[in-house]
Amino acid sequence: MATSITDEEWNELYDSFETTKLLSAVDAVDVIRQELSDDENCTPAPLRTDLLRLHQLAMDVFNDGSRSQVEDLFNFAIDLEAQVFGIMTALEQVEGILSELTALYPESLSYSTDSDE
Repeated sequence: MATSITDEEWNELYDSFETTKLLSAVDAVDVIRQELSDDENCTPAPLRTDLLRLHQLAMDVFNDGSRSQVEDLFNFAIDLEAQVFGIMTALEQVEGILSELTALYPESLSYSTDSDE
């Protein structure tokens, strides 16, 4: 049996959330997928490959003392940091939209009894 909400709660829901925001969340997930998904040939995501490349540069610099690669190491690290920041921003956008929606959870739904299930 479905639990009903009060008219006041319905009005609050109706007036407080724009469903197109969920489409923005889908767009943000698509950005993340682009960065983290394997391609159609099951080649690992570029970020994974780039982190392994960064590791190799770091080994060359820190373990082997290759001073000539210090600039490359840090430039590449800065690029990857920006890429990860973009992914985090997209995730924060999704989280913000979901938080906005869940904050509207009608109080009357909390009053459901076991017999309502």
